[in-house]
Amino acid sequence: MNEIDFNKWYQSNLPVNHILEIPDFIYDEIEQSQAQFLADFYSNDTLFKLPGKEVIFFEWLKENDIDVWTDLWDDELNSPYIISLSFLPLLKRNGYRGFPICDLVTQTNYYFAPAHLADKESELFVESAKTIFMNKQPMTLPQLLAMEISLEPIDIWHFAYKHNVSIADAKKAVHDLVNDELLVHLKDAEHLSTFIDF
Repeated sequence: MNEIDFNKWYQSNLPVNHILEIPDFIYDEIEQSQAQFLADFYSNDTLFKLPGKEVIFFEWLKENDIDVWTDLWDDELNSPYIISLSFLPLLKRNGYRGFPICDLVTQTNYYFAPAHLADKESELFVESAKTIFMNKQPMTLPQLLAMEISLEPIDIWHFAYKHNVSIADAKKAVHDLVNDELLVHLKDAEHLSTFIDF
């Protein structure tokens, strides 16, 4: 979004009841630096609704893993999908990886960052997976997951949604990688907080 259009938009759209309305067509055009500007410009209690594609994802999650959806959104104080504006730069940086599911309280977290693939064996496995991908050869789900994790942090639900696989199969890929000592699985939100890059 060019600077003139962006300035015109944000100066004429102030938060109402601490919620900044960001239509999808504006959200899609906002650049990383503009997302950071908005997060810095407004107060810490300013909120916004997730973009439409993330709402669609979370509606899918509600149908496919209601316990995780409930852990995230079953809060009488907030409507579902209304989050802090401080997440906007992260969402713009994450692209299809979306709003990170990494702070579950009643359910097990399945959020992974490149640092969770820490040793030499993991590096060899990921490099092999990338070669297979570049050669357009069939990949196993553990190979695909390891490659995705090596690129950017991702949670298992966004991974399953993106690749159109079942959550159970995605979790099995995690367990296979863990059993082969290629992946570290930190299950508690408090242990994952250092891997969230705002």
